[in-house]
Parts: sequence; structure tokens; C-alpha cells
Amino acid sequence: MRKALINASFENQAGVVSNTHRARLPAIKLFVEYVKTNFAIKRLNDIDRYHVMSFGQALKNNVETGVFSSATARDYLSHINRSLAQARGDEQCVVNATKDLGFTPRSGIAREDASVPEALHKYVLQYVTEEVRLIMQLQRTFGFRFKEAALFDATQALKELDKGNTPILSRGTKGGQPRAFFVDTHQKHQLLLLVSNYQKSLGQITLIPSSLSFKAFQCHAWRQTQKVAPEYRSHGERKHFACEIYFSLMGVRCPVQANIAHGQAHHQYIAKQLAISVQEARVLDKEARLILSELLGHHRVSITNAYIG
Repeated sequence: MRKALINASFENQAGVVSNTHRARLPAIKLFVEYVKTNFAIKRLNDIDRYHVMSFGQALKNNVETGVFSSATARDYLSHINRSLAQARGDEQCVVNATKDLGFTPRSGIAREDASVPEALHKYVLQYVTEEVRLIMQLQRTFGFRFKEAALFDATQALKELDKGNTPILSRGTKGGQPRAFFVDTHQKHQLLLLVSNYQKSLGQITLIPSSLSFKAFQCHAWRQTQKVAPEYRSHGERKHFACEIYFSLMGVRCPVQANIAHGQAHHQYIAKQLAISVQEARVLDKEARLILSELLGHHRVSITNAYIG
């Protein structure tokens, strides 16, 4: 497969070892390793769009965990799209990073609401395994990334709460940076109890089945949700959390939910809704975004653009 894709890329570049062809080589290597590991595929003829979608989702997850930049992940997916299209002679396996996988636009500012609607969330919950079901709820309720939720030790978090401490999330976080998360409602506490009891019943401190590696489980979870609802994106649960936190802080919907452009237009919208000046609206917006960025495990206000616009 690897040799066939390299040859296809070479053909795509008119038989010239261009910079583009060179840039495709690590993407091709990673893609072949991914499909061999997760799907036991050995022939290029057996690859279809589903496998490219899965690879693209894995790239997106790697952006979230800091392995790749968003630009690199997009480039890798594009390299595989072009190489596969050349090898096949058609566009049947092409996957669009923004349209199909919900990648943030290159501007870094989301233009559409990519949060998971309540109805879709409840629908998918009915048809997935208990581990995936609990991870979905942790992402939606606390804003965890998939990996953070999968590695989360709920029993330890409850012990910290019993001591009067704020629980700290440390396993699987981006850059290994710990962050506090708040259990300030009965619903949140009940979810922690639910996760803890399930983990205890299995004798585990994570939600990853003992028979699977994290990567294999991540792929397994993705296949489950895709089978139920192809439009579902687990990261959309985290985006739901972000949108709701912003609303709770501001009393006004964020740009992607208000359908208002990011920046001045949204500041004017806030000012009108809250009956304050545009300058005051700008200050409040920045303060809310700073709080949100910390809750999401980032330290830059600008990162909120990718979640709420």
C-alpha cells in the first residue's frame, strides 16, 4: 500500500520529486500504519471512504491532544486525498476536513455551530456501549476531550470532593497540563458516581476496555457512533459545553449560536441584548472567553474562536 500511494503521488506530480511529493511521504506512512493497525487492511483496493474518514478523525483527535497542529492535520488529510484519488482514478474516497469532519476553518474562527444537539446526543446514547455512553456524558457535562474522558478516574475525583477539594484533571490532558474542573451541580455529582460505580464493577480506573489499547478503543468508539449517526462528532459534545458555559457567563448566545459574525458585530449584539455600551460588551466578552479557555484546558482567549466563533 505504501509503495502504491508513493507511486501515485509521484504520478500526481507529473513524475517530479517536488516539495509537495516529499511532504506527502510522512502522511502516507502514517495513513498506511493507521489502516493496518485499526482495520487489518493490507491491500489498497480494500480501502474505502470510511477508512479515510476514520483516519481524518484520528488526525483531528491528535490536534486536540497537541500531537499535530491543525494545519498539519489538514495537510496530511489532503495528501492522502490526492494520493488515493490518483491511485484510484476517482474522487470516491475524498474527505473534506471542514465539511465532513468539522475541522475549524483555517482562519481559526468557527462560522457554524458544531455542538451536538440534545436530541442527537440522546439518540446516540441509546445505541453505544456503556464506556462510550459515559465518555459522551463526561465530554458534554465537563468539557473533557475524548482522551481525557477515557482516562478519567472518577473515584479519585470523588475522594477529592469528599475532602473539600476541587478535583484536578491530569491524565490525557493537552501538553500534560492539569486543570481544575467544577462539580457544582447535582447532575455533575451523579455522573461522577455513575462513572465511578461502573469503573469499580470492572476493577478499572479508566473507561478503556482492558482488552483494547487507547488507540484501538478510540477507533472502536468512533465506529460505533458513526454506525448510529454519521453526522455525530464526539468533539461536538465539548463544543456544546463551551457554548453553554459562554451563555451562562454572558446571558447572551455566542456568535455561532446567535448567527452573528465574530468580533465587532457580536459585540454590538451583546450591547443591544444587555443594554450596555459596545466597549463594556467587548470587556465582558473577553472576560468570559478567558474563563472558558481555562475550563477547556487552554490558556489563550483566541482558542475560544474555534469553539464558539
